[in-house]
Amino acid sequence: MTNEAATAPLAQALFVDDSAAEIRLVTELLNRARVQFDGHWVSSGEDALSFLRNQSGFEKAPRPDIIFLDLNLPRMSGTQVLKTIQADQALSSIPVVIVSGTDFEDDVEAARDNGAAHYLVKPLDQRKLADTVAIIDTLKLEKRDADWHLVRA
Repeated sequence: MTNEAATAPLAQALFVDDSAAEIRLVTELLNRARVQFDGHWVSSGEDALSFLRNQSGFEKAPRPDIIFLDLNLPRMSGTQVLKTIQADQALSSIPVVIVSGTDFEDDVEAARDNGAAHYLVKPLDQRKLADTVAIIDTLKLEKRDADWHLVRA
């Protein structure tokens, strides 16, 4: 490992879910997999878009390297958020992982058609979540001591 790799900044992850319990679960699973990252959480689609655009209380928010997006959000659905992200040239390069309670084929296909990088079904397990993070080509996992660090590729 080079010195540059040893000091690479952790990737920024944005979690969009109206359930604090779900956010804690995803964070805990990544921590159990010993994946280190800088996490940010919002509970609505509107807040997600404000975060991504550095608006309305999120003026200093970092650009995420990955977004974990629940489909079932109040007011603005996760599908609407995904479509808005994909339609915005400044945001469309950020990989979006859908985290949903359903595995209906129509939902999975719609998410992929709308630009989702991956689709995970709740309840999540540590292995699937870590494997999903590892396949996002704009990110990489680096082993540092006993931990894995999620960094930009």
